[in-house]
Amino acid sequence: MVWLETARVNGNVGPNKFRTTRPSGAGAVDPLALDNTFSLPGSTLKDLIDDTRFLVVPETMVDGLIVIDAVGIIHYINPACQMLFGYRREELIGHNVKMLMPSPFQKEHDGYLARHRETGVKRIIGIGRELKGLKSDGTIFPMYLSVGQARTGDEQIFVGIIYDLTDKKRAEETILHHQKLDAIGQLSGGIAHDFNNILSVIGGNLEMIAAVDLPPAARRAVARAQDAAVRAARITQRLLAFARKQPLIRQTVDINRALKDMSEILQRTIGENVEVRTHLAPADCVVETDIDQFETAILNLAVNARDAMPFGGTLTIETEAVTFDEDPRTAQEAPRGEYLRVSVSDTGTGMTPEVCARAIEPFFTTKEVGSGTGLGLSMVYGFMKQIGGHARLYSEVGRGTRVSLFFPRTGADAVPAGKPSDASAPQGNGETVLVVEDDPDVRLVTVSRLQSLGYRVKVATDGPGALMVVRNEPEIRLALVDVVMPGGIDGHAVADEIEKIAPSIKLILTSGYSPRMAASGAKADRPFLPKPNSRAQLAQLVHQVLSSR
Repeated sequence: MVWLETARVNGNVGPNKFRTTRPSGAGAVDPLALDNTFSLPGSTLKDLIDDTRFLVVPETMVDGLIVIDAVGIIHYINPACQMLFGYRREELIGHNVKMLMPSPFQKEHDGYLARHRETGVKRIIGIGRELKGLKSDGTIFPMYLSVGQARTGDEQIFVGIIYDLTDKKRAEETILHHQKLDAIGQLSGGIAHDFNNILSVIGGNLEMIAAVDLPPAARRAVARAQDAAVRAARITQRLLAFARKQPLIRQTVDINRALKDMSEILQRTIGENVEVRTHLAPADCVVETDIDQFETAILNLAVNARDAMPFGGTLTIETEAVTFDEDPRTAQEAPRGEYLRVSVSDTGTGMTPEVCARAIEPFFTTKEVGSGTGLGLSMVYGFMKQIGGHARLYSEVGRGTRVSLFFPRTGADAVPAGKPSDASAPQGNGETVLVVEDDPDVRLVTVSRLQSLGYRVKVATDGPGALMVVRNEPEIRLALVDVVMPGGIDGHAVADEIEKIAPSIKLILTSGYSPRMAASGAKADRPFLPKPNSRAQLAQLVHQVLSSR
């Protein structure tokens, strides 16, 4: 059998359930030199196959068992093996076993078996090996084959036990895929954090320049630079969403209502040559999510669909209540429970399986150079994982793509999806604010903003320095603390110590990450200011925290 020859060449030993115990230690006989051939009762192979005593065990086995003669002709196959390969018994008995092997082994099988008969080498017997099998419908699947050799009368036979590895391989691939994405997410999150610090400096200095009386041309140049900084900040937000480090503002949202509210902007975004169809579930479609992130995800999927339909087509958005059961394949994707599925489908060009496998990786794009960042699907994936949901991608070349988002269901009532107001920046009244920031450029921008808002400012570059300032400056009213700092103590730990030393000092944490990435056990209700931010955002949060009781 080619399966046997492959096992001999590779020399691997498979799962314990198929492993043969061999002598070991000093003076042990080489197991590969052992004569593994043994005799079975019965004068012929046919007598053995017809013996009901022989059939009791293989007919009830859950794994496949197949018996072939010295030239590879199948004489027996048990029900489990028939089901595995998708053949009826009469379709296999009397045929060469190579029909169950994919290319190139199928062509080479007879030569392998003949060489085995001529040389008498038995090194392949008793060794298990992971191989590929060929089903009746042409499907190639992974399997584990364990082979034994026997002789009944003057006939030599081979007995193979086959175990289907499809589910095992699927689980391994899922784990490896998640590990790869987690590694990419860690890298992306670190890049986004550092880049957000740089954007804080760029945005802050542009704000100060814009406040000066400039010639029209210079003012337009500054405005363009500010727009570019905003776009760059959106890219880092997508990276953080993929890394699951983007802060979410959770609220209960009626997804059907949100999609109806988006209908106008969706149509305007994708153009007139694409027809938008919606099929919304009549049942309750309330979930807990971040409405801004949800709308961004839907817009990203709609733009991807539009780009996949350059000559027009149909974009279909559907909602449906679904249940994930205890199927192990489903459990690898999301916990069992009730979900709301939001699907975005197109009739575009579709993707190959190879492209689908990489579609959610950051910076991977099928679009022309310069027309896409490769962060749209990765942001959607990270967003769904962060809220405890799941995203699934299905695509066929020439037929289109379908992306399904699975949101955990909630029984709460929906609340209006309001947007934060753009009020003017409130001024301070000379209160003292401690800025704890290790990056000198970010620190300079923050101090300048606070001073322009009417606050007195003290600074510290690390945790120990911040605690020293707190002990020596009793007039401090608020501490703005960066989460990630050198000195062996992070922002959450600094905040904990400040609360012990001076409980009256109000606290705000800030970071290019989010509060989620910091030390476990940190207080989740502390006010948080993401980087980069604007002068107005800083002013509003500082005023709000100082005014709170």
